Amino acid sequence: MSSKTSSLIKPELPRRPSPRPLHVEYSQPPVLLRPMECTTEQRFLEALFLVADDARDNHIRQLLKSLTHLESTSNVVRFMNLKSDLYDPKLCPPFSKQANGERSQPPWKQLRGQHYRVVTRITAIGRTSMKLQHRVLTVPKSQVNRDFNNRDEDTKYRELTPGDEPERQFASAEGVLVFILWQQDEQGHRFFKPHPCPFQDKALLSLPFVQMLCEQGPEPKTVDSQRPENAFRFELYLRKSDEDELGHVTNSRYVALLYEVLVYGLNKGYYANGYGPCRTLSPLPTYAKQDSQAGGPSDAHLASQIAVPANSKFYNTANIQELYVGYENELKVKPGVFVWSWVERERIQGQLDVIRFEICSHSGASSGKEKPVSMCRAIIREYQRPSQKASL
Repeated sequence: MSSKTSSLIKPELPRRPSPRPLHVEYSQPPVLLRPMECTTEQRFLEALFLVADDARDNHIRQLLKSLTHLESTSNVVRFMNLKSDLYDPKLCPPFSKQANGERSQPPWKQLRGQHYRVVTRITAIGRTSMKLQHRVLTVPKSQVNRDFNNRDEDTKYRELTPGDEPERQFASAEGVLVFILWQQDEQGHRFFKPHPCPFQDKALLSLPFVQMLCEQGPEPKTVDSQRPENAFRFELYLRKSDEDELGHVTNSRYVALLYEVLVYGLNKGYYANGYGPCRTLSPLPTYAKQDSQAGGPSDAHLASQIAVPANSKFYNTANIQELYVGYENELKVKPGVFVWSWVERERIQGQLDVIRFEICSHSGASSGKEKPVSMCRAIIREYQRPSQKASL
């Protein structure tokens, strides 16, 4: 283990000095990954969003314990960029194959029952916001009881027990937190405005240790800009179980919603990009309809707007390498929520495809205007199943 996993410093504060050492880089105690969090890729990614949220909140609580002159302030997440490092052999070597000769499981399923920890550091502090980065690492069995924030334990845990697997980084994330102050208007409606960030000490900052595949988030569509011709619209059906205590869709649920659109687009051929083993049998309309749904635009209207022509090449299986979720506005559980999605047909470096999502809602029943709620992006790689040998 590196002795630089966590550092403790005592910065110079403008007010009375802190009575405790300050955790600039904080590692959560090891936690066990439950089987339900690794059943599918979507479940795994959703769990990682929750893990990052929990790590961020725990780190802030640690800071407030050290800086006792500061008061806790409400905050909201503006974006979260999550990367799966399971496919990077430098960070996460391939998992061992099944000893009994059976087909090996996906890497996220092989993490079931594995202890992990999250290392968090602050990389930027603004007037009303703060950027944090997270690394999610496995914990060797012989180090489950270790306090990774205590440098005095480095010597004790320097060597692993025989047969113990070394730690591996299997995910990383970056997000921005905006501090807010709740207010109420004359009609009794609650709303919030940005509030100064309480952590203005530059000694809290550390160098970034996570590099995303796309450093910039997706830009929102301007009034004059047009979506590409291969963009299609997909209706979302929200449930009360998606709602949090403030009446908005819980942040982690965005993963499941986007995954639903992604799988539908892959299977139907909406993400045709000019290569792959499949071809679309018929033209795909701009307004996509799930087979089990009734209603929607008329057939004549659908025929006049084509997102993907017939005989377009595509693949229908992929793994998510990186998932970006931005929060432009709060998403409420109500009818009239939909997603515009398309594939950026110019693939990025490493033969990866970029899938764009714009979650929108109708701003009013009478106006019918689209209100952007969330700008999202998935970077995917085609999944090619290994050839299976014939057996009797």
